[in-house]
Amino acid sequence: MITVWFDAWRFQHEKAPIIALLHEIRRQYEAWDKVTNSGKKLTEVAIRTVLNSFSDIAKLLSFEAVPVKSQGIQQTGEKWEKDHLENKLGVDTIQAFLEKAIDTLLKPKRGKPKKRLVIIIDDLDRCSPTAAYRLLEGLKVYLSLKNCVFVIGMNQQIVIEAIAEKLSEGQRLENLSHSISAPSIRAEAYLEKMCSSIERLHPPSDCNDLLKRWITDSHLKDNLIDALKRDEDDFIQCLPPNPRRLKALANVLNRWQAFLPPNEDDQAKNVRDVQALLIIAYVYQFHGELFQRWHFTPSFYSHMKKWATGSSVGREAVNANSWPTYFTILELPEEITSSYQGGPVPKTVALSNYSDPYSANVFWVAPLINYADLAEQDINPILKAVTSN
Repeated sequence: MITVWFDAWRFQHEKAPIIALLHEIRRQYEAWDKVTNSGKKLTEVAIRTVLNSFSDIAKLLSFEAVPVKSQGIQQTGEKWEKDHLENKLGVDTIQAFLEKAIDTLLKPKRGKPKKRLVIIIDDLDRCSPTAAYRLLEGLKVYLSLKNCVFVIGMNQQIVIEAIAEKLSEGQRLENLSHSISAPSIRAEAYLEKMCSSIERLHPPSDCNDLLKRWITDSHLKDNLIDALKRDEDDFIQCLPPNPRRLKALANVLNRWQAFLPPNEDDQAKNVRDVQALLIIAYVYQFHGELFQRWHFTPSFYSHMKKWATGSSVGREAVNANSWPTYFTILELPEEITSSYQGGPVPKTVALSNYSDPYSANVFWVAPLINYADLAEQDINPILKAVTSN
């Protein structure tokens, strides 16, 4: 097979991303052929003609903008075919031309026949909704070919939201519940129809262990284990279940471990200091607005701690109007509830909120804030050491 890597995000501002993809197929094939033929200049007439035709068809497909609706794309394509293909390319349709062209590129060399052109599309979820939808529509209309396979790397939920936004444009829905659910359901069905095989990357099974592996200082690593341990077999789940985010958090901890106070003889104090450093590093890395407010207002930690409890008691203790706007867009991974059923003393219970493990809006460190129960005098000296260096 021949593979082509297409970074969709780089081309999201193109009026028709499918045109950029055709140019990339040509460019990357030429580079591949040059390597496989030991640097020889590509001169074969048939291949050169096909590659030139990729550029020709890309130019001719440069409509002022590919319409967002698939019906519009089809109509524009049919008009182009009528005006150009019969005279210029000698084939019946754009699809037929592309399929025949790819067959030519895949012709056997050195007795090893090639069966597929594999196009890997990355970062589709980083594109604007319009760009993502236009690219998917272009693939569906023009590149649904038997000799072409697409592998799309994406955050599926983000792409579904982008498609839903385009599907709902210009539509007047009858009621609120319908307006919330219908576009997302149709968007998921749209993506499911295009992607016949889906392989999901599962969150890491042990985020604590993965973070520990990326910690370079042995003293910090040992104390981190104890900092996240409730008892022998019970560890606090307070880390984002995303390897890339865990790696970024480990990088911050590795840089900042030098700011921990030297308390080697007091293991309990060592553990509490590491808990404090982990909370500070998490807020710094993933919630910059909260960190800035905390940096300039050290008493803000108490405010943030009451919000992180997720309990009605904790929330009522602070005037609701005083919550920063930033809190309103965050989700807690668990809620703390109180029960009087066991007697006069209320018992608190943590209940999972079934958070989306890939969401950037979840305040994952909240369970550690609740468990560690650090006061401002415990955590703010480390915050000051971090921010003054």
